[in-house]
Amino acid sequence: MSKYSKGLSKFLPVSFAVAAMGLGVVLVSPTAVASGPGGPTEIYSPFEGSSVEVHEYDMEKVVGSERGQYIAVPPAQPDLSSLGGVDNFAAQPPANLDKPSELPEEFIQIGEVVQYKDVALGLKQVSPYPSDAYNEKPGNEYPRKHTVFLNFNGGVLIKGADNSAINKSSLARHNENYPQYGGSEASALALIQSVTEDLSPLGVRVMYASRPSQTVPYTMCMIGGSWTDTTIDSPAGGVAPGTDCEARGQRHVVYAFGNTSSSTISQEIAHAWGLDHILGFDMIMSYQGSGNKDFASECRNLCEEQCQGPGTIGCRLTHEKYCGEGSEKQWDYEELDFIFGTNEEDTEPPVINFISPQDGDMLEAGANVEVRVDVTDNYGGYGWKVTIAQDGEVVLDEVDYDRAAAWNLNKLPAGVYDITIEAEDHFDHVVKETVTIYVGTEAPATTGDDSMTGDDDDDDDATGSSGASAGDDDDDDDDASSVGGTAGETGTDTAIDTMGEDEGCGCSASSGKSGSAATLALLAGLMLFRRRRQ
Repeated sequence: MSKYSKGLSKFLPVSFAVAAMGLGVVLVSPTAVASGPGGPTEIYSPFEGSSVEVHEYDMEKVVGSERGQYIAVPPAQPDLSSLGGVDNFAAQPPANLDKPSELPEEFIQIGEVVQYKDVALGLKQVSPYPSDAYNEKPGNEYPRKHTVFLNFNGGVLIKGADNSAINKSSLARHNENYPQYGGSEASALALIQSVTEDLSPLGVRVMYASRPSQTVPYTMCMIGGSWTDTTIDSPAGGVAPGTDCEARGQRHVVYAFGNTSSSTISQEIAHAWGLDHILGFDMIMSYQGSGNKDFASECRNLCEEQCQGPGTIGCRLTHEKYCGEGSEKQWDYEELDFIFGTNEEDTEPPVINFISPQDGDMLEAGANVEVRVDVTDNYGGYGWKVTIAQDGEVVLDEVDYDRAAAWNLNKLPAGVYDITIEAEDHFDHVVKETVTIYVGTEAPATTGDDSMTGDDDDDDDATGSSGASAGDDDDDDDDASSVGGTAGETGTDTAIDTMGEDEGCGCSASSGKSGSAATLALLAGLMLFRRRRQ
């Protein structure tokens, strides 16, 4: 127990240690706080105002670096079959009780609860409302789809602010290998089924056989290991880096230790999303009872003095939004529904719009370029990344974890650069948009456009079905490839291709039935156009 835990032990009920043993831990972030009791509420959290607004890259260094330095490498792919067919928890490494706690100084552990000192002392509360700056960032919209990744295979964790995509955890022991789950593949699948059922009413998918893309935000639960494999200083059944009221962070890493239960897994996940402990033997968020549990579908009493000690509810003001001011209750499903919505399918992919640069821009070598994009979707929770290729070779491929949607590419060496933005949502919709810029080199000549060929004396350019301009060549014998679809209700398949200046205008139509009048009229019009151009 830390020095702060000893100093606060007088606030804990005698029965707490017994009632809480082996159950979940809540970690309250040090910056997601409001003013003290009786004072005005401050809208502030670690996810507001501290993120990078623009990503700065010295492209001379990027291009000259060893390949892979600026390219994200996905973590190892999970393999449940490696767990074997027999539970073998006894073979797991024993808890190393000699490992010192490595909690940051601003945190304390009260019994089984890890919190920011001012929250634990009741001096501050977490604001229930995010700032305008947070709300304006794309991907933060509510409701948002989300993914939970159940990690039974362990792996090397990095200490730092939570980022599930790169195995970074605020409670990890730096660069230490987190152990594999000690149960069998069958035991893991049983846990997976139960957790999936717990979350099934929400807009949340559960993954385990494959790891989510690094692009989309997801919550990762490390299953197995021991509390000594984290930085907490007292035994626990699980721990979560909360309290992140209404899940503003989106990339949490939580833990469920040893021979865990599905309700412990679901509880730690929900702690990371801002839920506190409540009373009720049938409730996932309760210390009481065991076996099959559920999230509360009505306002239930918070478990504070009986569970954690006075003043230790991290998201009290947020719970009051749903259950009433001063209610001292929490409505699990109502809060989770606000965050994630219900389990309806997401049928719309994200949309990407390039603001700058423009496709085809030509610049001098050494120039700076501002890349700005607008990314939107019908649900929040989507993510995106940037990929930059110089002369066909990828030199930078990184996820925009800060949601800046802005990159300054400085001191660009000569070359042809393809800048691609790829956005993804939680229903595996992946969209890409690319612009090409030419640095210290000429863009290739564009054919088939009067503005590029100098043919200014004719303003009646024709546009084909693909949106390109028809050329001026007189060769009528060129073949055309199909870019169109089925035309009309007669079953006539019409394909019209507009070729470049050296290729002429090739038009073709094919049908299993006789051509429609509309198709014949279109072909006749194109023939008249060609004769006029001649």
